[in-house]
Amino acid sequence: MSKQIKLTSFQLSIFIIQTQIGVGVLGLPFNVFSVSEGDAWISVLVAGALVQCVITLLWILGRRFPSKSLFEYSRVLLGKFASIFITFGYLIYGVLVVIIILMYATAIIKSWSLLHTPTWAVMLMLIIPGFYLGKEKVMEISNVYVVVTILIVLLVVVSTIVLFIYPVDWRYLLPIGASGGLTILKGAKEAYFSMLGFELLLILYPYFQNNGSPAIYKAATAANLSVTLVYTFLTIVSTVTFSPEEIKIVPQPVLYYVKSLYLQVVERVDLLFASFWVVNVITSLTSYLFLCTECCSHLFKKFKKLKRGYCTVFWGGFAYCIALIPGKLSEMDMVNKWVLALSYIFVLIIPITLLAVSLIFKKKESESA
Repeated sequence: MSKQIKLTSFQLSIFIIQTQIGVGVLGLPFNVFSVSEGDAWISVLVAGALVQCVITLLWILGRRFPSKSLFEYSRVLLGKFASIFITFGYLIYGVLVVIIILMYATAIIKSWSLLHTPTWAVMLMLIIPGFYLGKEKVMEISNVYVVVTILIVLLVVVSTIVLFIYPVDWRYLLPIGASGGLTILKGAKEAYFSMLGFELLLILYPYFQNNGSPAIYKAATAANLSVTLVYTFLTIVSTVTFSPEEIKIVPQPVLYYVKSLYLQVVERVDLLFASFWVVNVITSLTSYLFLCTECCSHLFKKFKKLKRGYCTVFWGGFAYCIALIPGKLSEMDMVNKWVLALSYIFVLIIPITLLAVSLIFKKKESESA
């Protein structure tokens, strides 16, 4: 693997943030509130804390093999066959996440603005930028992510404005903790899926190894903290803006309260806001296409003439075709449940297994090199 020494810790943070904040940012308050109601914001904080625990485990695993990605040190720990199986598994996982992003983003775009535009055309507009960026190396992708990060800041600014001009009721947050610990944890499970993206640390670690292990951990922690605070803030704004009865029937509360804003020069602020949100969808989609490309490049590294772009277009095109099949929301929710269940395997079980093998057999890069 060719290491890029000019990458900074800030770029790592932005890469993870842009991967985590995507389609889920609009519907997260609705999904979590449906479970833990007024304590939804607590559920988001709990989810962030649990994600931080997982990030710590991924970092401990990565620092034992600082110059190798997951696909390389899995071969050292489990052997060639198991390594190929794991790499192919992450490839399929990446494709499935791309499918989920395409399906839900397209559904939201069609319901809010492009009502009569064919589904295939909307998805194509989302996947083409992903093709263009996903085939690039980490440096080029990170540079683009840094530039568009201002759109996330805009999301927070607009939500803050809503608090001052919209009639909010802070009593909707009370009584704190009334849902109970178990319900709050169930709500955290709903928030967890919207926070996925941090697991890319498994393949990003070697690109940033020159920054030092502590710097990588701080960067990943800063990214998770930023995403957790943004999601918590949006959940609080949604909770105090809509009544408990209203928010349960508003699938994208963030877009609904943005729609309430009035600007003399812009008639539909929500459509302008949705246009900016699409950029975050594309960055999240790009990150998982990058994961697919890295997996494919490692699986077929013996074929030197196989360009990264071919891998990106093939697997992105495959995801595009599959994403066109589910037509109903219930079908999309079913696929979403499958991917959520699989995520536990690739985000928790496999990394924990690799870490356990590494610790039990005392294998590190210095010993395996």
